[in-house]
Amino acid sequence: MMPTVSDICTKEIVSINIKSTISDAIKLMTEKNVRSVLITEEDCKNYFIFTTNNAIEYKIKNLSLDTKLNELNLPKIQKIDANVSVLEITNKDDLISEYFIVLDQGKVVGILSQTDIINNIDPQMLLQKQTISSIMLQYTVQTVYENEATINAIKIMKNEDVDSVIIIDDERKPLGIFTTKDFLNIVSETADFTLPIKKYMSSPLETLPKDVKIYEALRFIRTKHFKRLIVTDENDKIAGVITQQELLRLINNKWMEVIRDRGLELSKINDELMKKTSLLEATASQDFLTKLYNRRKFDTLLQYEIEQINRYQGREMSMIIIDIDNFKSINDTYGHDVGDEILKELAEILTKLSRNSDVVSRWGGEEFALNLTHTAIEDALFVAEKLRATIERHTFSNNLKITCSFGVSQFRTTDKANDLFKRADKALYEAKNTGKNKVVLERL
Repeated sequence: MMPTVSDICTKEIVSINIKSTISDAIKLMTEKNVRSVLITEEDCKNYFIFTTNNAIEYKIKNLSLDTKLNELNLPKIQKIDANVSVLEITNKDDLISEYFIVLDQGKVVGILSQTDIINNIDPQMLLQKQTISSIMLQYTVQTVYENEATINAIKIMKNEDVDSVIIIDDERKPLGIFTTKDFLNIVSETADFTLPIKKYMSSPLETLPKDVKIYEALRFIRTKHFKRLIVTDENDKIAGVITQQELLRLINNKWMEVIRDRGLELSKINDELMKKTSLLEATASQDFLTKLYNRRKFDTLLQYEIEQINRYQGREMSMIIIDIDNFKSINDTYGHDVGDEILKELAEILTKLSRNSDVVSRWGGEEFALNLTHTAIEDALFVAEKLRATIERHTFSNNLKITCSFGVSQFRTTDKANDLFKRADKALYEAKNTGKNKVVLERL
């Protein structure tokens, strides 16, 4: 029988009132050895979560630890009935959310997280012949050299949207790991963030070989209470990272197989699970705010296009990097909600003025990237100028006018993906520093 949410949720809730400070929340998390606390309002209408990721964000922004929690833009937690089955909750559109508040007849009885789901899955349900390398994420692990300043590692975690970085020596051999939990421990002690990251890393680094079976990896993550697995190759070099999110997707696929075997009785749930799988795949490739491709998906498609160029010869490709001019002043003056609306409207403009074959993505913050296939740099210049003029004429939310700066580069046969980006980014930097609201071509 499929367990219910009430069966698997965490019932020992660590909570704090919304009128408390960031400092109070961090002290409580450190004292209770948890990565998140439930924030409650006095009328109990809404619930919020304060996590280690929030603590990192406010540290980078130099926000005072005396700031009240009710002054922060914390996300509300979705409420889930305690009697809902674990299978049903995987069909909800916001499974990507990390936490749910569990209610039984209106009373809070627990919090459900992805970790709770992981810890209550029988490993024998999963594939016992497939190795962990077959589901390993295909993107570069974020690494930091041992003598780099701690604040640099924290900024990488924030900018790359990861909850850990691997610490390496000069020979790129792994020495340890720095996670959001490590950050939480040191921020509560007001540590010196200019010191080398090796002072605060956790070591030795516990890893698994890429040929380990998936069910063994699940046992490992349950025993160690890790949020991620670090996977190594045959030379003991880091091969990649697998998060709990990836394991949940694997479990979801396995459940679909079980349901198909049970026949017509559960055909409706089976259809919903199919839709859920497609949604998860789309979500992994999509920027949450603008609905454009995210940076990881852009990198994947760019690498594919480069392989096609190298294979078939004669193709051309250009890249445009776009940055909103003076965007910080918009957020400071009108607030982040208005800033978010501008980002969404700009994403619509970029999409409407692009071809179906072009790849439009949000690169990060107020930066966007366009990969123009079968396009020489002269044509990319025309596209960039058209975009620049359209944006300048457009009236955005709150009756605001904005401008953007553009950097343009063209792929060369000796290029790697990063070379193409670096030249476009350098051209963008020149545009920003020579008056803004202009298009600058790469300099070879």
